[in-house]
Amino acid sequence: MNEVKPIKMTPLEKAPEPDLGTEMIPVERYIDPAVMKQEMDKLWSKTWLLAGPACDVAEPGDYFVFEVGRESIIVSRAEDGELYGFFNVCRHRANQLKPEGCGHSSSFVCGFHKWEWNLDGSLKDVPEADDFPQGTPAEELGLVPVKVDTWGGFVWANMDLVAEPLMDYLGEIPAHLDAYEFEKMVLVYDETIEWDCNWKTSVDIFSETYHVRGVHPESEWVSDDIEVQVDLYGAHSRFIAPMYVPSVRVREGDALNPGLVEYLKSEGFPADDYKGGVSTLRRDVAAFKREQSKETGLDFSKLHDDQLTADFHYNIFPNVTFNLFGEQMWMFRHRPHPTDPDKMYFDRMVFNRVPEGEAGANTAAGAVDMFLELDEGNVEGRPEHQFYKYGERSSGLLLDQDASCLAGVQKGLHSKGCKGLWISHHERRIRNFHKTWETYLGA
Repeated sequence: MNEVKPIKMTPLEKAPEPDLGTEMIPVERYIDPAVMKQEMDKLWSKTWLLAGPACDVAEPGDYFVFEVGRESIIVSRAEDGELYGFFNVCRHRANQLKPEGCGHSSSFVCGFHKWEWNLDGSLKDVPEADDFPQGTPAEELGLVPVKVDTWGGFVWANMDLVAEPLMDYLGEIPAHLDAYEFEKMVLVYDETIEWDCNWKTSVDIFSETYHVRGVHPESEWVSDDIEVQVDLYGAHSRFIAPMYVPSVRVREGDALNPGLVEYLKSEGFPADDYKGGVSTLRRDVAAFKREQSKETGLDFSKLHDDQLTADFHYNIFPNVTFNLFGEQMWMFRHRPHPTDPDKMYFDRMVFNRVPEGEAGANTAAGAVDMFLELDEGNVEGRPEHQFYKYGERSSGLLLDQDASCLAGVQKGLHSKGCKGLWISHHERRIRNFHKTWETYLGA
């Protein structure tokens, strides 16, 4: 029996600062169709990609399809209980076997000519097989595999069968995030929005807090966008942005501002009776949450107080960002459009921590939802996936602000007046991302 290693608490210490240089980041990376094709050949097909939540393939017969660029991949749980991944394409005439989404099936049957495969990808049946003069050898016509593995309650896939193991690729990330116990969280919200920008333009904005003053001015009153710790871990990175404390640019003495008071009330904190000030608020909010956990049943024992009162934001290269709070986790996945470098797919999944032993209780928590504006109430089973284009409906204040800004940025990237990106020290996660991007693209 494998020894179960105890979960260590998330490291808080500051990481060393590498020398990333000061070069301008070329604008062509965001707008050139040729770069888009190179990314498909050298980046998306060589990196570990977050494919989807493991809950979607919990039982034999479960499967889901996820897409990145022009590629489509099926992840399935076969009858032997093992996890498999395949390119979502029939070996006969290239029809896609399943549409994007999740489902349950005993096999994969092509809707074109009814070729059929088992859940482990092996060929099961070919109608009129004796009509093929070259034969239909099962060992040659199985579904083409991709590499799959799991970590953190998610399935990860890599199209490169000789790629390094997932845990090696993730590096420090599991040691940082295992304390959150993602696998015990419950998916409560799932949507995809088509945004009018390149996928890297989106990763960029979620990698820094420098834009808060211009794009999210409301947030300045409840979180600090200046005194933010930035840590670079090779391909991956994080920032720690304190919450329950105003930005130093709007902070006035120790009194709580009206926006902060309203935010506290939305979380159930007794702000009207609070005798302390900004200097003691984070400490007291953490104590309040731990006291409330005795009633809610949420287990914060593996989290530092800072993790209950700050946004711990992680980038996993190339296209996943996590906003982590004590009660909730937001997973944002930034996927390329299959043909247009000026568009992308923004995936938002929200997961709630639930009381121990109540993994099926999909309660849509109001905690830290002040700007997300999620639907409230209990969700029975998996929430339905929603898809829409930017502008068709609201995604909540924060994402509406980001999407509007990024649409303008993408237009500006095409201007003759744009020579490239001039990156500050505060924005160095963007430069760190591009250093890794360059290693894959050979730039």
